[in-house]
Amino acid sequence: MTATLQTAPRRAPSSHELAWLAEEIPSWTRDGLLTDDQARRIRARYDFAEVDLDRRAGSGRFVQALSVLGALLVGAGILTWIAANWDGIGDPLKLGLIFTSVIGLQWGGYELAFRRASHPHLGQALLLIGNLAFGAGIFLVAQIFHLSGHWPNAFLAWGLGALAVAVAVEAVPVFTLAAGALTVWGIGEAAEFHATGLWSLAAVGALFAVSYWRNSKSHLAVSVMALGAWLSIVPGAWHQTEEMMPTAWLAGAGLLVAAGVLHRSLGRPDLQAPWRTFGIGGGMFAIFLMCIRFFAHEFSWQEGARPAIGWVWAVLAVAAAVAAWALVVASERLARLEAWAALGAVGLGATWLAIGTRGAEIPVALLFNIALFSGSAGLVALGLHDRRPRLAYQGLGWFAIGLFALYVDFGWDRLDRSLFFTVGGLLLLAGGWALERQRRRIAATIQEAHA
Repeated sequence: MTATLQTAPRRAPSSHELAWLAEEIPSWTRDGLLTDDQARRIRARYDFAEVDLDRRAGSGRFVQALSVLGALLVGAGILTWIAANWDGIGDPLKLGLIFTSVIGLQWGGYELAFRRASHPHLGQALLLIGNLAFGAGIFLVAQIFHLSGHWPNAFLAWGLGALAVAVAVEAVPVFTLAAGALTVWGIGEAAEFHATGLWSLAAVGALFAVSYWRNSKSHLAVSVMALGAWLSIVPGAWHQTEEMMPTAWLAGAGLLVAAGVLHRSLGRPDLQAPWRTFGIGGGMFAIFLMCIRFFAHEFSWQEGARPAIGWVWAVLAVAAAVAAWALVVASERLARLEAWAALGAVGLGATWLAIGTRGAEIPVALLFNIALFSGSAGLVALGLHDRRPRLAYQGLGWFAIGLFALYVDFGWDRLDRSLFFTVGGLLLLAGGWALERQRRRIAATIQEAHA
């Protein structure tokens, strides 16, 4: 027990876990499971200050939501007043209002959240509003001086400014705003001006650098979403080759899942969840889209007109290499299965390159339906076998969505509706029965261990 207490925890517990532990420690002490000294050492090990504050003074999340909402309403009121009187305000006063609001909100937020730390939730809200005002100020200054130019650069300046604030202070809302502005910049450059996506990819890399420097799962989740958006839109928009986008989606999903496996296998399990969550969810969603004949047709190309684009082969090669690396270093069975799933997603993306032509919509849709239901069954099996109910629930959810889409796409006018829905409902009930049976087995194991 002593050795365990002296070992640093592998990850910081969530607020819900800390709240549960704070409630349990007194009862464990009363029941003799812990001595007073052990309870004191456990409380000294973790920071229960926020939990105690939430219990005595109300939830901090509610205070934060209330502060953000209030700041947004105040900002909307000020902006409404300015807009109503904009034509009657002189240019110097307009500039003064813009700079005063941006600097005042940023300074006030920093004072309240960090320097004095007297009202951290309100300070975070003011920092967010200050950075929103900074972005609005960019467009207003352009309007005042009648400036016209390359519009994505406005989002670039906005994103870099917000990112600088996020580097200076640990403000997840501001970091999210920076990621959103930089993502819009990259998509705009690629979609409207066919610019190279390498600079926008470098901006996404900067988001990851901040995330790992902060060692924050919240920052990392935002960065993974930005990378997913880049992979989903920028390469295809850059080259105007929408036909290649399904390959980018599937290769990107495989890349994210493989990255999660590498984090778990190489000693960073605390940061694996964002990679795995968005990789599995994004991959299943991409497969689901291609299950539908309409999308299979929209993303296909004319026979003999398949473009030879180097970036798609590069994405496939990188994703395959990362997935293979994850498979080699994976030490757990679940990690190896996830690495194989990543390789399967990459292979499915390569298959689209070979068969995604006009006239092949039905074979393509059937292939992706097989992949969707296989993936759903795999998630359910993994969830049941490894006692991870969330995976099983995800699998059942995708199975239900895929079953309904399959019926609408192929059988709406051909199959008896009552029979189809009855069979589908029975299959879902069977899945629920299997989950309940697994829960009973786990409960029996726990009771035997305590007997």
